[in-house]
Amino acid sequence: LWAVITVMVLYSDSVSDLQKLIACLQRPCSTLSVTEVTEVLYCVALLLHAMRDKNIPITNRIHYNLFYCLYLMENSSATTQLPVEEEPMASQCRQDLWAGCPEIKLTHEQQKILNHKIEPGQIVKIMAFAGTGKTSTLVKYAEKFADLNFLYVTFNKAAADRGKRVFPRNVTCKTFHSLAFGSVGRQYKDKGKLNFSKMSVYSICFLIRNREGQSLFIRAKTVSKTLENFFASPDEEICEEHTPVLFKNTQGNINHVSPWEKKINVEEAKEIWHNMKDLNGDAEKRYKLPCDG
Repeated sequence: LWAVITVMVLYSDSVSDLQKLIACLQRPCSTLSVTEVTEVLYCVALLLHAMRDKNIPITNRIHYNLFYCLYLMENSSATTQLPVEEEPMASQCRQDLWAGCPEIKLTHEQQKILNHKIEPGQIVKIMAFAGTGKTSTLVKYAEKFADLNFLYVTFNKAAADRGKRVFPRNVTCKTFHSLAFGSVGRQYKDKGKLNFSKMSVYSICFLIRNREGQSLFIRAKTVSKTLENFFASPDEEICEEHTPVLFKNTQGNINHVSPWEKKINVEEAKEIWHNMKDLNGDAEKRYKLPCDG
């Protein structure tokens, strides 16, 4: 079963694919627990890391999708509440911990984290399964070291808003997008070069060249997907790893993207990205920087 799940993860295209897989594994008829599902996902992540160490080519996109999915699982686990009349004592204690209740008894692992005062330039990593109290540990840590200022960065606004309610005042809660907007995005907005939605395939059609034997719209879709994959990766440069593996032609058939087409996609995506980044470029030519950029 775990081998099948691993293969399905490796062949997944997006976070939603992984979420659908997890939803199937957590159906009422399933005998698997949340911890078991989480553990196998972390094992797959470890496998991907080992493949990287062995110089086995593997896309960063799978790693990103996997960890983002784990992040969503953790947050959904932390916010799921049972009806009051059925709420177990453990759940009540966890909610009290989130509320900053001082009489909560921390676990040995949590106390060990709180006993360590972070030094400038030091990195501390907390690794644990979903729903085991990582965020609540951070709340307690921020409360203990009230003389320090912390930045809590999360993926979505709902999680950031929840952080503002549970963290003390010495913690600033932001989304990745709002953090980027404050330091970079505002400059593009002032220049009229910020696009709050992603670049449409239709607009990309006007930015790429006609090539014999290729549908302009189909290629615009693959270039758009290349840019999306690049924006979702930690990479600094666009490469063939960001190009899609498959595409649907004008007859509706699924074909593999050839090496030649991948090279063209990379070249055109790089040109668009270069013009997007140009703060002094012409904003009327559709080269506007999207939020994911």
